[in-house]
Amino acid sequence: MRETSEPRELETLASRIQWIIGEQQIKQVDFARALGISANYVYLLTSGRKTLISGPLARLIESTYGYSAEWILTGKRPENNGIAHSDLQNDTIQKVKQMDNGELRAVAAFIRSLQNMDRE
Repeated sequence: MRETSEPRELETLASRIQWIIGEQQIKQVDFARALGISANYVYLLTSGRKTLISGPLARLIESTYGYSAEWILTGKRPENNGIAHSDLQNDTIQKVKQMDNGELRAVAAFIRSLQNMDRE
């Protein structure tokens, strides 16, 4: 879902999970906590000791971090034509989640101004 300029060496689940954690600039424990899984499980994934994850977990990573579940599971980009909108939506949601209150108020004011323009 998220457009990344990932290198070719992301052929394994371990490398894709490591990539996500690195790109998000978070610790493995924070990744685990956000997904409701154990830090040890994340360690098993990133070390390559666990080579498969469930579809529901891949979709949870997708909804939490914006990376395609298909890509997480297979390393292949989805061929869905609706991806561009979904990429934008997920990326925007992730950025909003990281904003402080002042930034959120500014975004809310901007959205209200757009809604007011539609009414005119």
